[in-house]
Amino acid sequence: MRDSLSTGTTPRISLFIGIILLTAGCTHHPPEKLSSGDSYGRIIYDTFIVNRDSTDSWGDECLAGFNRKALVDHLFSEVFAGRITPFDYFSGEKIPLARLQKMESEGEFSRKNISKIQFEERWIWDKEKAEMQKIILSMTIAYEVFDNAGKSRGQKPIFKLVFHKD
Repeated sequence: MRDSLSTGTTPRISLFIGIILLTAGCTHHPPEKLSSGDSYGRIIYDTFIVNRDSTDSWGDECLAGFNRKALVDHLFSEVFAGRITPFDYFSGEKIPLARLQKMESEGEFSRKNISKIQFEERWIWDKEKAEMQKIILSMTIAYEVFDNAGKSRGQKPIFKLVFHKD
């Protein structure tokens, strides 16, 4: 009687069982389809992430569940870790991380003064789910600039983050 190891049966059976287990353990999760709906195109809008008016209780209510500091710190962490590339809002050129660090360390801006985000999104009506889907294409963060008298002159963008090309 021949030994099963000498015929190679056991390694083939082990390989076959291994392939079955590996195949059964792998499941394919296709990306969520957003193209099944009607696209309403791109929209660009600004949103304040701080309430600039201390008497505006509605503004306070709207931002009550929002953690501005955590978001801002997270964005900077991702940028400085090299996982997201910051772009100059006006020129579209990449901002070197050393330049961004210098801007922050020399006080050109402070994270605590970041008060506005401009979103560029694509809005899609998902027919299958009967709901609106929004794809964030980019976001620009900005801080408020004041004149010598302390009056707001508007917002100055720090950088733009591009997530999807449209």
